[in-house]
Order: sequence, then C-alpha cells, then structure tokens
Amino acid sequence: MEPARKRPVGEFLDRVVWARLSNPAWISVAGGVCASLGLMIFMVRVLGASWPGQFKIFFPDSFSFKNAAGLTPFSPAFYAAERPIAFPTLLFLLGRSTVVTVVVQTLLYGLAYLFGVRVACRILRQPESRLLAGMAIIAIGLEPRFALWNTHILSESLGMTLAAVSVMLWWRFSVTPGVVRLRWAGVATIAWLTVRDSNVPPWMAVGVPALLIASFWWRGTDAEFRRSLRRWGVITLVVCLGVAVTQSANGRNRYATLNNVGLRVLPDAELTAWFVDQGMPTSPALVERTGSSSFDDSWEMLKSPALEEFRSWARGAGQRQMLVSYARFAPHWVGALYDDLPVLLNSDQSAYDAFHVAQRVPPALPGQLGGPTSRMGLLIWTLLAAVGLALAARRRGLQSIVLGLLLASCFIDLYMAYVGDSVEVQRHMVGPLSRMVLVMVLCIATGLDAAFTSIRLRKVGSA
Repeated sequence: MEPARKRPVGEFLDRVVWARLSNPAWISVAGGVCASLGLMIFMVRVLGASWPGQFKIFFPDSFSFKNAAGLTPFSPAFYAAERPIAFPTLLFLLGRSTVVTVVVQTLLYGLAYLFGVRVACRILRQPESRLLAGMAIIAIGLEPRFALWNTHILSESLGMTLAAVSVMLWWRFSVTPGVVRLRWAGVATIAWLTVRDSNVPPWMAVGVPALLIASFWWRGTDAEFRRSLRRWGVITLVVCLGVAVTQSANGRNRYATLNNVGLRVLPDAELTAWFVDQGMPTSPALVERTGSSSFDDSWEMLKSPALEEFRSWARGAGQRQMLVSYARFAPHWVGALYDDLPVLLNSDQSAYDAFHVAQRVPPALPGQLGGPTSRMGLLIWTLLAAVGLALAARRRGLQSIVLGLLLASCFIDLYMAYVGDSVEVQRHMVGPLSRMVLVMVLCIATGLDAAFTSIRLRKVGSA
C-alpha cells in the first residue's frame, strides 16, 4: 500500500514555514525586522502625532542643561558646569535642538531595551526563560512612568538608557569574563556615572570595591585580566570622584542641602540638634523656614539677607555634614523612606506627563508584573530575585555574584535618590526604580534558566 501523499498545505508548512523557523539565519533576520518595526511603532506612539511643535521646555533643569551644553566641551567651564557632562554632551552634539534631542533619546532608549532582549536571548539557554526575560524587558521599556521621560530635556531618559546598557554588559561579562567584555562594561558604566551625580554613590559603595577586591582575590585568572580589573576599578573611582568634586565645587548641591534642612531637618528636633552641634547657623529666620524648600515663597531661602550665614554654611561644610548624616542617621532615613515607599512606588509620574505619553503607550501591567508598586510588591520582587540568585549560585556562580552586586547597588541607589534631595523625590526615583526592576528580572530569569537546565539534564541522564 502506497503511503499517503502530503497535501499541498502540509508540504508548504514543511518546506517553507518549519524549515525557516529552524534556520538560525532566518530567525536572526526575522527578529531584526520585527525589532525595527516595533521600535518604529514605539517611537511614533511616544512622540505622538502633533510633534515637533509640542516639545517645549519648561523645567528649570531643562534650561540649565541647555546652558551647560552652550558652553561646549571645548571650554573648561563645561566640565565644571552645574550638571554632569553626559547629557549636555548629547545636547551639544545635536545642536541643542529640543526636537532632535527628544527623537534621538527616544531612539536610544528603545535600542537599549532591544539590546537587553538580544543579550538575554544569547545568555539564557532555555526557551521558557528567554521568553520570560524578553517579554519582561520589553514591558519595562514600555512602562508609561519610564517611557514618558523621553519627551523631556532632562537626564532621566539618557540615565535609564545607559543604566540598561551597563547592566546588560556586566551580565554578559559575568557569563564569559574577559578583557574586552570588561572594557565594554566599564565604558558603559562611565557613561552612566556621568549622566547624574546620584549614580556615583552606589558604584562607589559596590562597583569599585568589587573590581579592586576581585583583581587581587580572583584565582584561576591570568595576570593581565586581574590588571584590567584593577585598572577599571581605579578608572571608575577617578570618574566618581571627578563627578562628585565638580558638582560639589560648582555649588549646585547647595540646593539639595537647603531643601533637606527646610523639609527634613528642621521638623525633627534630634536632627536639628545634631546639625547645630556640627556648626549649622541657626536664627529665627531659619526656624521660620521649617517645612519649606529653597524654592518656596519666591525663593526666600535663597535671597533673604537674614539667611546669608546659613547659605554660606550650605555651600561648604553643610554639604559634607549632610552626607555624613546619611550614614550617621541611616536608620532614621530608612524609616522615612519606608513610610514614603507606597507613594513613591505607586506614582505613575502623571504630573510630569506633559505630552500625554501614557495615553499612547500600553498601560502598566496588572498585578505589579511591570515592577513593584507597593511595599509588599517590592518585598515579593526582592524575594523572587533572591531565590533566582540562589538557584543560579551552584552552576552559574559568577553570574549570581555579579547580579547580586548589581542588585545591592540598586538598593543603595534607591536610598541615595531618596535622601539626596527632598524636592521632586518621585522624579529622582525613576532611574533607580527602572534599573532595579531590570536587575531583578535578570536575577529571576537566570535562576529559572538554571533550574530548567538542571531538570532537563536530569531527565536526559535518567533516560
């Protein structure tokens, strides 16, 4: 009896569809086409139909970024301006054009998250974990509370973009450590550090010590690789110090000090007594500013002759004492952060959505799948990330260590974004939150990938 002949539809599926789906080259091309179309649609939805006329700048910080860019990188004043150099450099390269900058930073933001998907698909071994990681990374990029910042002349968009690239490159480095991969991760980290001075503390606390310690204690690696670790530890340390010193010397940090004294120190008797003991000048005029920032009442705190001595303290010793207080009174500040977490995590940033991006991009995922929006959600996400690191620790120890260090730096980043300035706290938390969610996704995906791989190896061994 002759075998039944395949129908034309079956032959088409075998010869065309399934053959191409099993062809890596075809998959790569198809993935590139889909990614390009997706990026184009994303940009159209973020920018909206009424551009370019709608993208006016109105934040005081936006004008300061453009002013810094106007100094040009060819002037020494550019490097001492009241902004770290990364975003002013981008503005300078784009001719200080608001519209061009908005378009370019939206493109870079989208490319960063597509790069994250590509890296995840190359590192993870199992299809389930690849699918999970890819969908989660795309969901983070599409979150309205993150995507809306692409329409502003502010450093948040570039900060999230470079944070994502830096995190993915360190994850890639942890899979196959080498001098070249270390160099790429180091360059991306330097770019991220020079976007916002608030990025410096988490890297100083975690990244620099990790590189320096590894350069001496990492056995089984050649001398050149250990020297590279030490070199990048020193280079990033110098960059951190450069950003911190210039931003302290130019006087911009005095605003944060004034804000914190008015809104957080003066209302607390213990904090006030400690700062007075450290040399903070007090007066009836200062006491009247209790509960007020430096920008309230027509900038009274910045202009009142009665507060001149206090402002002089804030320009110098006050900034150092404020930094000391973050460690000295860490339990107090952590408690304040804990109290404010529900509002900060659940903020949709609608007050900053001047161009109605949230109406054009997909809404946030339900069930806090796009990142924690409550204290309980943050706890669950953290526990899942910790479980993921534990699952990966046995067979993927270096990945687990690197991701664990990145996660630790995220919590420091979150803390410093909160205590650093009491004004516009929700805005300052955007970058740390997006970075934290991305790292947590990688921790969970790596753990699941390790578990799936182990299960399938056991099944093959028992077959």
